[in-house]
Amino acid sequence: MAKGLEALLGATLEMTKEVYIPRLKASFTVRALSNEDIRKINERATLPDGKGGTRKDDRIINALMVVKGCVDPDFNDKSLKAHYEASDEIDCVTKALLPGEFGKVLREVLNLSGFGNEEELIEEAKN
Repeated sequence: MAKGLEALLGATLEMTKEVYIPRLKASFTVRALSNEDIRKINERATLPDGKGGTRKDDRIINALMVVKGCVDPDFNDKSLKAHYEASDEIDCVTKALLPGEFGKVLREVLNLSGFGNEEELIEEAKN
């Protein structure tokens, strides 16, 4: 059997990681995004451009990647949205996290989803 096939047959898409947020003295549990998650995020972030076409809103894409990638906390939780007076989960995540915290969580979600530094991923695979 080919090495690539063996690797795929033994692989899981259900990957999670803890991301520590020092200001909160707590860890968030994040997960890898699926292709379907990415499709839905892109669909939701596609907006009319006012010229008869569409455009992607990067702010919405990034926020939804954090929202969908976070297992805990759930940024769609009613009490969390009420606490931050947020209109939706996108508003909640941007109000609840500082910019650096947001970036840290987003980076980990992207890394788990296979968008990390290729050299680091190769080194991890060797170990």
